Amino acid sequence: MECRTKENPERTFDLVLKVKCHASENEDPVILWKFPEDFGDQEVLQSVPKFCFPFDVERVSQNQVGQHFTFVLTDIESKQRFGFCRLTSGGKICLCILSYLPWFEVYYKLLNTLADYLAKELENDLNETLKSLYNHPVPKANTPVTLSVNQEIFIASEQVLKDQLSLIPHSYFIAPDVTGLPTIPESRNLTEYFVAVDVNNMLQLYASMLHERRIIITSSKLSTVSTSHFF
Repeated sequence: MECRTKENPERTFDLVLKVKCHASENEDPVILWKFPEDFGDQEVLQSVPKFCFPFDVERVSQNQVGQHFTFVLTDIESKQRFGFCRLTSGGKICLCILSYLPWFEVYYKLLNTLADYLAKELENDLNETLKSLYNHPVPKANTPVTLSVNQEIFIASEQVLKDQLSLIPHSYFIAPDVTGLPTIPESRNLTEYFVAVDVNNMLQLYASMLHERRIIITSSKLSTVSTSHFF
C-alpha cells in the first residue's frame, strides 16, 4: 500500500491562519490573519477555514475553548496534509497550522504558544517565531529544537542547548520520529483513544474495519473525535 504521508516536505509548516467563525449558517468563516502573508493558494485559503469550526457555533460550550483538534486534507498527489487547530475567544476564533508533518504534540504545543502571544498582544513575537521556524529546514527526527527570545532558532544536540544559558526559550520540542510506533503517554492521540474507548469497543471497531464497514464516531469533545480518525 502506498504511503500517504509526504516524504521530505520542504517546510515544517505551510500556513498558519487565525479564523473567525461565521455569524450564521449562511456565512463562511473569515480569515483575520495569515502567515506567510504572501501565501497565494486560493483553493486552500477558501477550503481550510470551513474545517475550523466543525460544530454548531450557536451551541458552543466553554469546555470546547482551548481544545485541540485535527483534520486531514488530501492533495493532488493523494498525500495527506494535516490541519492542527485550537479554539480561543469563547470558541469564536480558531488558530490553525497546516503541515504535511504529522507532528501532533509539537503543533499542539506551538498553538498554545501562539494563543498566549495573541492573548498578550505580542504579535511581533508571534510573527518572528513563525518566521524563524518557517525559514529553517525541517529538523531530522529526534533532534531538539529551541525557539529563543531573540527569535533565533537553535537545532542542536542536548549539550549545545544546555550551554545556551543566556537564552530563555519561547518554545522547545524534539522533532518526532514518524516512522516509529506511538506510545503512551507520549502520544496524545493514542492516550486519549485508550481513555475514551474500552477494550470490547476497540475489538469491535477493529473487526468492523477489517470487514470494511462504515463507522461513525461521535463525541462531545472535538479532540476525542479527531483523535479517533488516526487509529
